[in-house]
Amino acid sequence: MNATPEHYLTELESFFADSQVCRDCSNLLVHFSIRLAALGRAAEVLAIIEQSPEAELFTALSEGLRLYLGWPAESPAGHAGEIAAKVQEAVAEFAFDREALTEPATETEASIEYGFVRAAVSAA
Repeated sequence: MNATPEHYLTELESFFADSQVCRDCSNLLVHFSIRLAALGRAAEVLAIIEQSPEAELFTALSEGLRLYLGWPAESPAGHAGEIAAKVQEAVAEFAFDREALTEPATETEASIEYGFVRAAVSAA
């Protein structure tokens, strides 16, 4: 599968638009959001979350993304800080992947897909 970050953003938007998916798969959505944010799409991910009918379920994620972006956050401590740290860890993982291969874009896509599959298995 050679999906682009844009493809994943579109999928994420459709997931966050569905209240049932938000309630049933919140941990998986948080994981996907962190992975996409780590690819430099944090502002877009935050906008998607804020438009969700279930945005209140993802307050820590939203606040964590704001912290990561250096934007003002209402509650910078606790879970928000953990989310910001997880985004930074994912950024480091992607950087390591890029250094390990001669074709960085291919590895980045593979890393995203691996992270999604790993999260899906963990959630099951």
